[in-house]
Amino acid sequence: NTCLIHFIKRIMNDIKNVQFVEMTNSKFLKPYRILYKQGSRDKIWDCIKAHDSVAILIFNITRKVFVFVEQFRPPVFASRQSCSSGQSVSIGEGWGDKVDGSLGITLELCAGITDKDVSLEQTASEEILEECGYKVEPSKLEKIKSFIGSVGASGGVQNLYYAEVEDSQRVGDGGGVAHEGEMIRVKEMTIPELDAYTQQEQINSPPGFLFAVLWFKLNKAQKFEK
Repeated sequence: NTCLIHFIKRIMNDIKNVQFVEMTNSKFLKPYRILYKQGSRDKIWDCIKAHDSVAILIFNITRKVFVFVEQFRPPVFASRQSCSSGQSVSIGEGWGDKVDGSLGITLELCAGITDKDVSLEQTASEEILEECGYKVEPSKLEKIKSFIGSVGASGGVQNLYYAEVEDSQRVGDGGGVAHEGEMIRVKEMTIPELDAYTQQEQINSPPGFLFAVLWFKLNKAQKFEK
């Protein structure tokens, strides 16, 4: 299992033949422009239509560890590679193989888009099984909050849940749906390890991740830090 984890991580970092092209006919994102008047001034705002999502903060109470996911995120990679190397993102051009794929590896909550005609809790339950390998009944999920995930681009809503799991609920390896191209590594962290991670000056995690961690510290941590 350890060998498999290292193999997946090595493949995740193996990014090459990077090229930039125009986005057309996307199943997930649709760019559009809003024209409006605010007071007496005409304004323009460019937006992206995207699916809402669910995210789940998972805590294994058997071993007192968080269950997160690591994966390669191309937008994070492009942004960080551009900043670190001075290379620009230009349509019709590319970076070839001279890149650092590890810059795009993020640590995140288990999550997924809400694109099915099922409840949010059912979607969250399915994502936990697919990405992390735990069987969690939708009724066992605790709703934390719904919030805007992107105020400047999509305005999409993320629905955040909390799930406590036990080792006995681990029925698979997780890792995502391979035939859909997902490559996900399950990452467990103790409370002290997570504290050390979040205290770094720069972390490859989204704001919702940090909010969930803060919520846990305020509402759940006392039970497990004894």
